[in-house]
Amino acid sequence: MNARILLSWAIFASPLAALPEMDWDKDLDAKTKTMLQQAMQLEADHPDIPYKNASASPEEGMDCSGAVSYILKQAGIEAPRSSAGQYAWLKDSPSFTRVPAEARDISHAVYRKLKPGDLIFWAADVADSDKAPSVSHVQMYLGKEKSDGLPVMVGSSDGRSYRGQKRNGYGIVDFHVPKVDSKTRIVGFGPPPFPGK
Repeated sequence: MNARILLSWAIFASPLAALPEMDWDKDLDAKTKTMLQQAMQLEADHPDIPYKNASASPEEGMDCSGAVSYILKQAGIEAPRSSAGQYAWLKDSPSFTRVPAEARDISHAVYRKLKPGDLIFWAADVADSDKAPSVSHVQMYLGKEKSDGLPVMVGSSDGRSYRGQKRNGYGIVDFHVPKVDSKTRIVGFGPPPFPGK
């Protein structure tokens, strides 16, 4: 097989030709860094994991919370299976950040607290801000890429994109904050607790 055929096969086989190099702080916790590297490597090892509701298997497919629970389990963290359960599990942690309803742009001050390894939660945007959010989506924040400084996250979804290309299933995707007219909004984010911390 010549080099051109091998290169074409590699690009076809993987949604990303190469995993992005991340711009992580030198003081990023070693356990968090390992977890993020494993989450990224999962895409390289299984480039075609489809989105599958109620599943958490690289062989069969994953939904959003299934992907997050799988990543966490590989890191030695036992977490609830659903996105709502994961939100309830983290929301009272002192390191959890609640996102105000008006935070509809990544330049909002609250997003300065977002760190690699944080779980990000989406819920329906409701008029009654006192009502508990109905969380329906979760992803893991990876941080910013070295090449362009743009933020990315990892997980499974059925309709996100990476650098303008639509993606479905497990993988790395662009991090965007839902706009004002969106039916959903980010309600909070925070790091999962490692055992012994």
